[in-house]
Amino acid sequence: MPKTERILNVMQRVYERQNFTVGELAEEFSVSYRTMLRYLHELSRLGVPLYANEGKNGGYSILTSRQKRERSEQTIETIQRIIKPRTLIVGLEMKLPFTAYYMSQALKPRLWQELQNRMEEIPYIRHKTPNPLYIAAVLNRQPIYHYVAGFEVSTIRDMPERMVGLTLPTQEYAMYTHEGHSEREDTDQSYSYVLQLLKQRGLMPNPERYSLELRTSVHAQKTQIYIPIT
Repeated sequence: MPKTERILNVMQRVYERQNFTVGELAEEFSVSYRTMLRYLHELSRLGVPLYANEGKNGGYSILTSRQKRERSEQTIETIQRIIKPRTLIVGLEMKLPFTAYYMSQALKPRLWQELQNRMEEIPYIRHKTPNPLYIAAVLNRQPIYHYVAGFEVSTIRDMPERMVGLTLPTQEYAMYTHEGHSEREDTDQSYSYVLQLLKQRGLMPNPERYSLELRTSVHAQKTQIYIPIT
């Protein structure tokens, strides 16, 4: 069955079921979990109003017209246009082919754990007291998916072993707060939804610049996400 026809069949099934998990649809269509996840992301890009539900038994559901309106109003209120001055980051990096970036979900926890264990090795950390501010720089719209888990520093010097330094120029961002799980499929849903809202407001993301994710702890349930805009 051609991919386009399969995606259309998945779309029809999604609207019929209203509530579902990725695993359930993957089994129903005899494809892998990751393949079905890619199909759902494609549907989201096509405008299908998918929403990620949290919790042990969470999955996906179709937003009703009322839910879409309420969520849109709440999200628009929380999206802020800000100019962030030059940002210096020191941390641990991960590079993967863009086609394999979903593998990053298994690698990120180890990256953040090592960073947490080695925090004292990094000099010149900003916002270290009372609690450090963890920052991730993400370039995910290029052939190579580049992810740096680190801390913002005042200067890049005396680099710890196997760590990298990243200098980001002054940039205008659209900033919003993601609440809930930090798993790839959950953050992708909120990210895709915000992109739709930005386009409605005439704002275009800049795919050549790094997005930023700021959190107060490795496992924080709230993440400030900065999308670079042109």
